[in-house]
Amino acid sequence: MNLKLLLNHVNYSTVVLLSLTFFPKISQVHAQNVTIQRAPTSNAAQVILYVNPQSGTDNVTAGKTLTTPYRSISYALGQATPGSVIQLASGRYYSESFPLIIKSDVILLGNENAQGQGVEIIGGDSYMSRTFAKQNVTLVAQDNSQIAGITITNPNVRGTGVWVELGQPIIRNNNFINSKREGVFVTGNAAPKIENNRFSHNDANGVSVASYAKGEIRNNIFDNTGFGVAIGGNSTPLVSDNQIRGNRNGIVLTDSAKPKLLSNLIENNSDYGLVIIGQSEPSLDRNTFKDNKKLDQFRVIPTLQPEAPIEK
Repeated sequence: MNLKLLLNHVNYSTVVLLSLTFFPKISQVHAQNVTIQRAPTSNAAQVILYVNPQSGTDNVTAGKTLTTPYRSISYALGQATPGSVIQLASGRYYSESFPLIIKSDVILLGNENAQGQGVEIIGGDSYMSRTFAKQNVTLVAQDNSQIAGITITNPNVRGTGVWVELGQPIIRNNNFINSKREGVFVTGNAAPKIENNRFSHNDANGVSVASYAKGEIRNNIFDNTGFGVAIGGNSTPLVSDNQIRGNRNGIVLTDSAKPKLLSNLIENNSDYGLVIIGQSEPSLDRNTFKDNKKLDQFRVIPTLQPEAPIEK
């Protein structure tokens, strides 16, 4: 089914059409006062590596103390071993070798208490995805890695903040703003925990989920974005306890996606709260739809019949 043609049929605005085209159209090939959540499978000893873009030096004698930090995240990642915590000082990190690959059992840590305020990673570059070919990405989260307390922006054309394709990384207490596509893209068989983040002013989506991905999207705020959450493929994520407000559309489901939508507040979106396209079928439980400008829930059916609200 040609989704762009279908959306034209139901008179979606140009902004929404542009936002949907940002979802890749590529055929799938099949130490602060914070509590660090560590995967139970890791027995590695914790090592803290310090990074400061203003005062640091990238050499092997640095990085072990606050007073002798590395300069770049790229260098710190090269020195990191399983169990390492890369502690970022306040500052703007843009002179990096993007994308930054966060290895398994490595934690990239900024300022969780302020949800990433003052710790900014800005940039991105080409990344060859196993399932979606060439992308432009800021960070790649591998299995059991963690990204916490950082403001992340990918200003490049079709740029994604964090790419997740493998395993069960944790992405928490971050601020995803002003990326040219989405804040986080989840694909493959990945099952991340995406929790307590804010997604704002990303051109396409806050979070995109595709392929056979699972995982949890919990306690996040999505505002002023094209689609708050876009879920497609055969994915089955849990989307729970989020505030999804002031976007073009709140949640958009495509393909054969079967997410569980639980206890979300979906309000004040300029078109629809929830859009269901094709064979996608959500499980809906205790969600609150409020003041969405066109309809709270809307289904696009394959026979191209006129738009019809979903019975509550």
